[in-house]
Amino acid sequence: MRFPKAAPYIVGTELAERFSYYGMKAILATFLVSNFFNPAGDAALQHEAEARSNEITHLFTAISYGCCILGGFLADRVLGRYKTIVWLSIIYCIGHFILAFFESNYQMFVAGLMLIAVGAGGVKPNVSVMVGDQFENPEDPKISKLYDVFYFSINLGAFFSMLITPVLKKYAGAQVAFGVPGVLMLVALLIFLAGTKKYKLIPPQKNNDDGMTLSEKINSLSKVLLVFAFIPLYWALWDQNGSEWVLQAAKMDLNFLGVTWLSEQIQVVNAILILVFIPLFSVVIYPGLEKMGIAVTPTKKIGWGFVLMVLTFLLTAWIQQQIDAGIKLNIAWQLFAYTILTASEIMVSITGLEYAFAASPKPLKSTVMSLWFFTVFLGNILVSFINSSISSKGFFSEFTGASYFLLFAGMMAANTLLYYIVIQYLQPKKTSH
Repeated sequence: MRFPKAAPYIVGTELAERFSYYGMKAILATFLVSNFFNPAGDAALQHEAEARSNEITHLFTAISYGCCILGGFLADRVLGRYKTIVWLSIIYCIGHFILAFFESNYQMFVAGLMLIAVGAGGVKPNVSVMVGDQFENPEDPKISKLYDVFYFSINLGAFFSMLITPVLKKYAGAQVAFGVPGVLMLVALLIFLAGTKKYKLIPPQKNNDDGMTLSEKINSLSKVLLVFAFIPLYWALWDQNGSEWVLQAAKMDLNFLGVTWLSEQIQVVNAILILVFIPLFSVVIYPGLEKMGIAVTPTKKIGWGFVLMVLTFLLTAWIQQQIDAGIKLNIAWQLFAYTILTASEIMVSITGLEYAFAASPKPLKSTVMSLWFFTVFLGNILVSFINSSISSKGFFSEFTGASYFLLFAGMMAANTLLYYIVIQYLQPKKTSH
């Protein structure tokens, strides 16, 4: 199967950029606790320090994905996707290097995080849309296959970054651990620039004369936005594997397969499983279901993913319940939770990327892709708010330990039930002959 000539540059850019993002984020939650919120390791302060760390980590993630709206607007209306990616990649690099050089200055460290958030927000939706842009026919079946490769590259970058940066943090210090992701972001920019002459570029629509009236736009987006409305809570749960789950892992027996792992490294299991599950679902599971007469539609895949996420958090709550009871479970239990989480991610995240591109009108593809990423913003804002309430002894302060995870499992169950009710609207209407 031959992909467009620009494909290797886009995939390479994404691989290096995701290394930089996930490498930094892999050590963020534990670094905030140990360096800023509880550097003395006071047991009496640990609970509130962890809640504060979770609040900042999810707020950073929220802003990163919230800025996708800015990135989409700049690409669709002002600069075009190419220039938007280049300029905001430079801001991205600056942010990384501020983290490395000001790792002991909280105000500057937060400023660096904000620059990374703005940069990631500009790069993420536009690189994703450029995958589809390279094809002449928007219905080309190779688009779906290239998105699989694209998602594979995301997780390949995440795999190596989450494996390496915790080791760098432990043995070389925070400055090196935050500096290496900065170097990789610079590499991402250079790879992207190297492919300049190969890209098929879509110019920005600098006015609203794109052949669609306002009513047509709203109608064309209505079904997409209806599905998107149920996604934020999914990300509220999913993104906890990079914060709450890391802090949970630190309280477990980390000896597995003869190796004593660092708590931040456990996240790498998600990336490994993604690399295995992408071809498994694409080549075996989905075609197998179709042969059994089960229609595998985007809305169905998303619904199945929601159900799996509920099961994931019920398991996570059980793990926490054992920890709260003084039982030090082996990390294998959390690895089982990661397995269910990853299967859920395959069904929701990859499907969402394809659905956002295929179901949106051509002049609004970056904007719609940005709205998909905006669901991540909303989900993380919710988690940040709940953790802020816990750290300040507010309304949610009673939801600690296992009850914290049960709270989210319950919300996701309600979200899933409502989703299945509403998507009936999206089903094709049967007509009589």
